Amino acid sequence: MSGLPRLLLTGLALCSVAAALPASTTLKNIRHEYQGPDNCAPVTALTILGYHGTRVTQSAAASALKDYPGDPQVTSLELAAYLGRFGLRSVIRYAGTPEVLRELVSRGFPVVVQQRLKPGSNVAHFRTVYGYSAGSFLTSDPLRGPSLRLSNAELTELWRYYNGEYLVAYPPARESEVRAAMGDDFNATANWQNARQTGERAVKARPGDPYAWWGLAKANLRLGDAQTAANQFDRAVNLGVPTIYYLYRQEAFEAWTQAGWYTRTLQLTARALDAWPKSKELQKFRDLAQGRLNREG
Repeated sequence: MSGLPRLLLTGLALCSVAAALPASTTLKNIRHEYQGPDNCAPVTALTILGYHGTRVTQSAAASALKDYPGDPQVTSLELAAYLGRFGLRSVIRYAGTPEVLRELVSRGFPVVVQQRLKPGSNVAHFRTVYGYSAGSFLTSDPLRGPSLRLSNAELTELWRYYNGEYLVAYPPARESEVRAAMGDDFNATANWQNARQTGERAVKARPGDPYAWWGLAKANLRLGDAQTAANQFDRAVNLGVPTIYYLYRQEAFEAWTQAGWYTRTLQLTARALDAWPKSKELQKFRDLAQGRLNREG
């Protein structure tokens, strides 16, 4: 065998070794508390901060994260901003897969996923993935316990509701490790392109799934195509997105406002505000749409 093929084969072998993950991993120092009412985000915050060496209380995290006592919704962006107060950097990405979770956990990074609380529920819920083995993941769930094990299929099904959204927080000095684990998806634009491709496959496979259409619409919105996104969000709504979804997700209002669909935004923000009148996100898009409608009318 000539020297060049031997070198190529050696290089391929080294890449294969580098790419191999442990068969199972469980991260230590994962702090868990059972949540108070609507407190999955504060508990998730104390879990992530505790892992990285900072202790906070559930009540302190709730006071910082919630707009008012009893606020039922905290976004991933709000969670990331709170973690940032303690020196952690966060990335929030979409179209997550079991593979990327294993990559991150194997390198020592617990991953926050936003999912359905349980099959059939319309309630949004944060849980922290901190371990895996063949065919399953170990999660810290603020409501269901410190060692909730989900199969690949269970995790993926609960995750589809939020289009595979995940957050990884890390000390800035370890960013190169996060980049290596996430690959192209570390770049936000590349991730939205991946999310669009994932969404296109999803709506082809499940044309009656409103969450698949929502994920595709959101990717198109973030890639600058508000008109296409507006139509796709409308399709998702017509397929049966529950009203509670608008409490957690306002991208449709963003797209409709950009596309000039002010009446559609007002119609659905009004419906959601009937149930959650204190939501600052819903109020924001209602007021923005009404202001645009008044100016153009």
